[in-house]
Amino acid sequence: MSKSSGLFISVLGGAALVLGVAYGWTSRDYRAAELAVLTDRLAQLEHSNDDLARRADQAFDLEARLATLEADLAAARQAVEDAKQAASQPVAAVADPVQQPEPDPVIADATGLEFGDPSRGEQVFAQCRSCHQIGQGAEDRIGPHLNGIFGRRAGAHDGFRYSDDMAMMGADGLTWEIETLNAYLENPKALVSRTRMNFAGLDDPQERSDILAYLRQFSASPQNIPEAAPTAQAREVELSPEVLAIVGDTDYGEYLASECKTCHQQDGSDRGIPSITQWPTEDFVVAMHAYKRQIRPHPVMQMMASRLSDEEIAALAAYFAKAE
Repeated sequence: MSKSSGLFISVLGGAALVLGVAYGWTSRDYRAAELAVLTDRLAQLEHSNDDLARRADQAFDLEARLATLEADLAAARQAVEDAKQAASQPVAAVADPVQQPEPDPVIADATGLEFGDPSRGEQVFAQCRSCHQIGQGAEDRIGPHLNGIFGRRAGAHDGFRYSDDMAMMGADGLTWEIETLNAYLENPKALVSRTRMNFAGLDDPQERSDILAYLRQFSASPQNIPEAAPTAQAREVELSPEVLAIVGDTDYGEYLASECKTCHQQDGSDRGIPSITQWPTEDFVVAMHAYKRQIRPHPVMQMMASRLSDEEIAALAAYFAKAE
């Protein structure tokens, strides 16, 4: 081999060496970049996995909460149904092995009942105030005001929408006197079968005697008993004048009411669930805000009210106040 040939081979070998080294560096840089991309992608996948796990935990918590609310609703409906059935059953006498002192007699003589203590009756009436007002300036609410109740014909108070059965009983001659009021307070549905008054009744004859004495103070018939002074009634929750002044959209209220009417009957019958048909707007608004602030304890109503804005509550109030 000549010198020139050897030199040429040496040059080729050197060039090959240089190219091999350059390729090695280039390949290493490419692998490093590829590794960086893969590392970044792995970090993104780990972040996405953490986010999915967090959402899964939230979904599990929401499902558990929904299950609890559904159980509470089922229990509430069952409790109402049990109460209705219990109210419709005659109360069996239970023997008491312990001799109890005899209560003060309610029967004065064979001609009628005796009025009890009006001051105790005012305390008993506290459970009626959510529906009835009494005293100077009293107005109709869910139920009619009770001023002048003695001597009033049933279902005949002007301006109040009674149930069909109550109006029919009044047309048949039912008048509110001590005997009829006593029977109605003991078991409303026994006297007026489909009354809208959602009240189980007072079993204790002394409580009935006391509350009748209290109501008697607010009737001017006979004329020797004048109308009494006003009775203060605090709201469940104090709302700003701006909230109370909102005028609800009746059409929007009708749209929102579809969910309400899964439990509350539009025709005003209770069927175990209190009626809200023709409820005065301010009373409706105050009650819903009381649920929203969890002052009223019903868990399902608290949940429903918490989802409503002030304008939506006003719309529902406007709709149900005029519902037929």
